[in-house]
Amino acid sequence: MTSPRSVPAAPAATHPGYLDRLGHLERVLFTVGRTIAGLRVERSVAGQPVDRAGLAVLGALCESGALRLSEVASRLGLDVSTVSRQVRALEDRGWLTRAPDPDDRRAARLAVSDPGRAVLRAVRAARCDLLDNALQDWTDRDLAQLTDLLTRLSDALGAEPAAR
Repeated sequence: MTSPRSVPAAPAATHPGYLDRLGHLERVLFTVGRTIAGLRVERSVAGQPVDRAGLAVLGALCESGALRLSEVASRLGLDVSTVSRQVRALEDRGWLTRAPDPDDRRAARLAVSDPGRAVLRAVRAARCDLLDNALQDWTDRDLAQLTDLLTRLSDALGAEPAAR
């Protein structure tokens, strides 16, 4: 006799309605992501425009510390030229600093300045406020379950934790 644990479960794709649920999940995730990413605070912090791409650069550098431009691009999965434009704009605002790379004086390391950290904190606080308002009537168990399942999905997709 085989135990229930040794019997493989039927692939999820064979369950009735699976493709419909996947389509619904995709739309929900897109809408949630767009809502959180499209906060007004991300358009203007301290009277200066902020965009998602710039926030991604700030977040990556806050998370990892000083990096070369090519390392930032690699972490974000973007082309160096794309990241270079963002870095220039962030430097112009005083949100990033550039220092010689101690391992190679021809290269530079980028780091987030104190004003850049303040911008990132303001955006994250606004996102948390949005979530707090939306989840007011959720139980701690509901929130823990949502967090666990979204973490599991992120892991299954091979996604890096968001640094934004």
